[in-house]
Amino acid sequence: MATMLGRIHDGLPVGAPWFVRIVLRSRWFLVATIALTLLVGITAVVSPDWLLNLDEPMSDWVRGSDGDYSVAKAVTQLGSPNLAIAAGALAVVVIWQRCRASALTLGALIVATLMTDFILKILIDRPRPGGQLVSTQFGSFPSGHTIYAVVIFGMLPLLLWVLSNRPLMLRGGFVLSAIVVALVAWSRVRLGAHWPSDVLASVFIGASLLISAEQLLISNWAANRCGATGHHST
Repeated sequence: MATMLGRIHDGLPVGAPWFVRIVLRSRWFLVATIALTLLVGITAVVSPDWLLNLDEPMSDWVRGSDGDYSVAKAVTQLGSPNLAIAAGALAVVVIWQRCRASALTLGALIVATLMTDFILKILIDRPRPGGQLVSTQFGSFPSGHTIYAVVIFGMLPLLLWVLSNRPLMLRGGFVLSAIVVALVAWSRVRLGAHWPSDVLASVFIGASLLISAEQLLISNWAANRCGATGHHST
């Protein structure tokens, strides 16, 4: 465990793919995700009818004709808030004795994700599409399941890397997490729980939260505090 946490705080490996370096090392990428989130959110409040002109045709296409929704109902559970809370709690418990800075960062990430989802739903209060096939609460914007999927599975690339110590696993982890997030986002539209713009903005919201947390994990702030305990010597 100590060696694995040390790899995180040592920063990205030399062989990390270019898109991994952009996502985790570029502050401009983080700024862009926040800006796109604000753009869609403001549009949903100021010009909801204009946004619906884009959402409705795409939503109709994704939902299609009545059919088997079992796959969508199964996939959507990968973005469950209960799963996010359980994964976050487990990570904090496992890491706490080795590196409290890392544990606190992950715990704060889950709390911030839950609060962001709840606050934005209350503030924007966008009506949901009609005929949703799953139980829903509050407004349509953003999609909590999509945000949680980004946060949970967005940690997968770093996890696979620290477990294997192979930079190639970063690439595979990014591909796998992108597939899962895309499937969860699709399922929310397919089940009528959200508009396409809701899930699109939610990808950026989740990315903003996740990138902020991951930058803390590989920052000097975490490395200095955890290294001082002696657990990270390699």
